[in-house]
Amino acid sequence: MRLATIAFAAAILLVPQTASAQACKGRSEIVAACFTVHGRLSAYNGAPTFRIWRIGTRRILGVAGGEDPVMPPSLRAQAGFDADLFGDYEVCPFTPERPGRMQMVCIESASRLVRRDATK
Repeated sequence: MRLATIAFAAAILLVPQTASAQACKGRSEIVAACFTVHGRLSAYNGAPTFRIWRIGTRRILGVAGGEDPVMPPSLRAQAGFDADLFGDYEVCPFTPERPGRMQMVCIESASRLVRRDATK
């Protein structure tokens, strides 16, 4: 049994630990229940790079993780400075919602995506 524990620990050390290596819902930073928003995912200069505008509001959600955002790899492959992605996003909050402040989230999943050329 001790040998199995050592082998398991060694295997964990060999797995690269990046921000997106762990699924969004499994992260310890989550402060409240996950929720779904209809919005536009866009890339911006500055931090955070990826942000979701909640359509119909003045609210912006920042996607945590900096250059390695916490979102599904398939979504990351579609997102960028050249296009905006409209759709429904299941997000989990890393910070509480506060008036006048950007709430940080991770993206668990996205559906009904429509890609449009960015016009910034």
